[in-house]
This record gives sequence, C-alpha cells and structure tokens, in this order.
Amino acid sequence: MSKIAIFGGSFDPVHKAHIQIAKDVLETFNLNKLIFVVAYNPPHKDKQYADVKDRIEMLRLATKDLEHVEISLYEAEKQKIVYSYQTMDHFQKIYSLSEIFMVIGSDSLVDLPIWENVDYLTSKYKFIVVRRPGVCVDANTKYLNRCVFVDKEIADFSSTLVRYYLKNDKTKALKMLRRNVYNYIAEKELYK
Repeated sequence: MSKIAIFGGSFDPVHKAHIQIAKDVLETFNLNKLIFVVAYNPPHKDKQYADVKDRIEMLRLATKDLEHVEISLYEAEKQKIVYSYQTMDHFQKIYSLSEIFMVIGSDSLVDLPIWENVDYLTSKYKFIVVRRPGVCVDANTKYLNRCVFVDKEIADFSSTLVRYYLKNDKTKALKMLRRNVYNYIAEKELYK
C-alpha cells in the first residue's frame, strides 16, 4: 500500500523549515508522495498577508527541485474555508488504495480538540507530527494514539517571524527563505 502525506497551510510565506519538514517526512516514513495544500482561508488564522496566487507561486518556487512532492490547489480554488476533514476525504477518494496521513506541528496537535469534526478526522486518519519548541506534548495529549512523530530537529521559526524580518532585518529573512522565494517577495513587494 502506498503512503501519502498531506501538508496543509497558508505558507505565508513558505520558508526553509517547511521544506525541511517535507524532506524529513518523506524520508522518515518512506512516503510515496507528499502533497502541499495551500489554504485559501485557514479556519484557525485571522488573515493572510499575501494573496493566494502569490503564496502558490512562492510554494512552486520553493519546491521546484523536490522529488515526490506535489502542490494541490484543492482548498485555494474553493475560495472559502475548507476544513481538514474535507481535504483529507478529498484525497482519500483520489488515492483510495493508499494510506493517507496529515502533517501537523505539535502546536496543532495540542489544538486538535477544537478542530471542526475532529472525532471523525481522528478516527479515519493518522497524523505525522513535527515537534515545535516550547510545545508540551505528553501522555495526556488527546489523540496521541493517532500520531507518529518526526524525531529530527526542525529550525525554530515561523512565517510570522519571517514576515517580521522581511520588514526589519532582510539578512535574517534571507537565511529563512530560499533565494528564489526571497527574490519573488522583493520583486512583488510583498509583506511591506
């Protein structure tokens, strides 16, 4: 049975930690494919800073040399909130003979109980969890039995931090972004 991971997010912007997560997940769990899913309007975020078309293009630039990686516009094309259980069901229909996993950070694992239709989601799908510094996951964490963890250490930065450095310290921002993504942001004057 093939194994496929769904890695959703706003990718606002996509940064080197996102790319490292994709590589580590593919390698650690011997996956056949990892699919980035760009959210149009994620249910747990207040706003997006770059237009969805720009976020898609930055993701294309960041992943162009990665093997076994695809980008899906399933959520972006809906132009509304799409919940994780809907996205996972969509891919399960397409890849009905595959085992489908969802990639999340440990911060999302802790918040999982408030997700839409979470009991259905967790009964049907398993999660590949990337540990985030400062987030406590212990034996009392709900849905732990549905999770496998990436043990490799991931760079401790976020899109929020990247956006901050794009405004305040371009040298640090460049260390967090692939050069082609940084150039795209500069050319389009994003995150000003």
